[in-house]
Order: sequence, then C-alpha cells, then structure tokens
Amino acid sequence: MITVLVLVSLLAMFGLCLPSLLRPMPPRPAPGPAPAEDAHPESMTAELDPGDEEYLAGLADELWPEDEYLEMEPTTDGEEESGGSGMRL
Repeated sequence: MITVLVLVSLLAMFGLCLPSLLRPMPPRPAPGPAPAEDAHPESMTAELDPGDEEYLAGLADELWPEDEYLEMEPTTDGEEESGGSGMRL
C-alpha cells in the first residue's frame, strides 16, 4: 500500500514538473568582449562628502577598534602616514 502511495506521489510530481521540463531553453546571449581585469563596477576614486567620510571613520573605529591600519607609520622622509601592518619589505 505504501509503495503505491509513493509511486502515485512521484508520478504526480513528475506530471507537475513536465511542462517546465519540456519548455524550450531561452537563447544564450552572444559572447561579448572580456571585461578588463582592472575594471570595477564601482568607482575606486570617488570623493566622499566630509560628513560621510567622518561617519565612516567613526563607524570603522567602533567596529574595528584594534585595527592595525589606523596606526600612524613613520616613513623614510620623517613624515608619518597612516596605514600599514608595520611590516617592512
């Protein structure tokens, strides 16, 4: 009895899926030129408004308080610049 119920269930599922299985596949778009390796969908040089920049800096400080890239790092010309892991090459 259980075998009959399982077979009827499988046949019903197959019958419901059959129309979508027989539908023709949509045509593939023609291959276009390969994207440049350095292309990004977002702007990598966009300037932020000062308020947005301050908000993001505060948010980063709150989320990552021990971030090593926020530490000031001495340079060879005596100036300090932010960022870096402290590793020298």
